[in-house]
Amino acid sequence: MLILSTPPQTGVGVLDTIIEFCVNYGLKLAGALLVLLIGIWMVKFIIRLMRRSKWFKKVDKDVQGFVFSATRLLLYLLVIVIVISIMGVPMASIIAVIASCGVAVGLALQGSLSNLAGGLMLIIFKPFHVGDYIVTNGYEGTVEEIGVFSTSLVTVDNRRIIIPNAAVSNSSIANATHYKTRRVDLIFKTGMDEDSSKVTGILTNMAKKHENRLKDMEPEARFDSFGEGCAKYHLRVWCKTEDYWELYYALLDEGKKALVENGVEIPLPQMAVHNS
Repeated sequence: MLILSTPPQTGVGVLDTIIEFCVNYGLKLAGALLVLLIGIWMVKFIIRLMRRSKWFKKVDKDVQGFVFSATRLLLYLLVIVIVISIMGVPMASIIAVIASCGVAVGLALQGSLSNLAGGLMLIIFKPFHVGDYIVTNGYEGTVEEIGVFSTSLVTVDNRRIIIPNAAVSNSSIANATHYKTRRVDLIFKTGMDEDSSKVTGILTNMAKKHENRLKDMEPEARFDSFGEGCAKYHLRVWCKTEDYWELYYALLDEGKKALVENGVEIPLPQMAVHNS
């Protein structure tokens, strides 16, 4: 007797599986997606409220960037945990997975963790503040933000430099605006035969007439050294930190004019050429 077997209805089986999945998990998936979208919007809304709040504006500017970054990170992690729990994954399982992956994650994020530790060191010990002009790691600029993992600088030509906090906290930092006053140091070159007292007198009188210098600290001009076929004179003038660059270039320009007007020789660069 010939028995004909009915071919398996593959399409119907897949359709039943899809229907069963939608019935069992469709509502959970839709709810999780809805919570995820609402959560992302809420995080952005909370961050905007923080930025606009009057009480937060009273917080130290050095801490503001760090707190913003940390708060945003924690809120997004909270949203992810809530979404996973809505999907039906037990919290005990989530905690167990996080604990088991802790070592691996720590090893994978060594650089990020060191940057986090560096950011905490910068916030605690405050080698500089937001708005200070610093030089570090071969870069210089005004500190724009001290974040959780990096510090951002704005250069004088309006470029944004991002430096990892670990690199900043473990390197030398020159803070040009830490103090309220700075000293402008300039070198002027004259001919070898010029009278040193005449040159220093010209430079001192020129500097005394400048409005941006500190009146309670007299300018100082001294003979410095011989070299490169010329005599070198050192001019030192104190000023307010915010007036440093204006005074620097003004003294450089006015000093040259004053020397020329008084008949002081300004040597030109020389190069010796030998024919063999």
